[in-house]
Amino acid sequence: MSQNAPLNDRELGFVEASQAREELYDTLGQLRERLDYAQRIDDGVSRAKHRIAAEKRENPLRFAAFAVGTAAVCGVVVWAVSSKIIRSFR
Repeated sequence: MSQNAPLNDRELGFVEASQAREELYDTLGQLRERLDYAQRIDDGVSRAKHRIAAEKRENPLRFAAFAVGTAAVCGVVVWAVSSKIIRSFR
C-alpha cells in the first residue's frame, strides 16, 4: 500500500483508535500528576529546602535573623497555649 492511498474503514478505525488511546494516556498522565498530592507535597518541600539553602548561602545574616524570629514566635505561641491549658485545669 502506498502512503498516498486512501485508508479503508478498518484502517481508519485503527488510526482513530490509536489517536484516541494516545489522548487518553495523555489525559490520564495529567490527572495522575494533579491528583498525586503526596508527590506534590514532596515536590513543594524539596523546593522549599532548596530556597532555604540558597537564602542561607546568599544572605546568612538575614537567614539567622529569620530563624531566631521564627523560634521566638513559636516559643510565644507554645507558652500562650500551655498557659491557657494550665489555667483551664485550675
